[in-house]
Amino acid sequence: MSAIPARKRCYRIKGRNLPSQALVEFALVLPLLLLLILGVMDFGRMFYIKMVLTNAAREGANYLSYYPEDANNGYVDTFAAIYDEANSSTVEITSGDVTYSGCCTRGMPVEVTVTKTVNLIFDDVLQFFGLLGGPVQLSSTVKMVVQ
Repeated sequence: MSAIPARKRCYRIKGRNLPSQALVEFALVLPLLLLLILGVMDFGRMFYIKMVLTNAAREGANYLSYYPEDANNGYVDTFAAIYDEANSSTVEITSGDVTYSGCCTRGMPVEVTVTKTVNLIFDDVLQFFGLLGGPVQLSSTVKMVVQ
């Protein structure tokens, strides 16, 4: 029986993949990977809500520009148009989230602003490190000329 030279024996030990090595590397990388994935999800959710708010404000300004007499009724139908647009995208809007200004003279612009507060997944962690002062407040303003 021939013996394996010492140099080859060392090479085999060094080149051998240990199953525990992969487990330790995975345990070190997993928290960073999860942080990255959840951060991207938060950013995507904020982007989605901003688009919904813009569409809702546009719908409200459009309605109010064609039916300026709704201002006399307390903007009930305008808010219904805003609420329906936001609710169809699963974003809840209350009447306190909507402000109106510049209404309602023909030829003048009407402005509708919709605001929503968004709680992030890492809101507490970001506040702890001083990167964020609280929940993120998103808003969108749209101006249209009254017809």
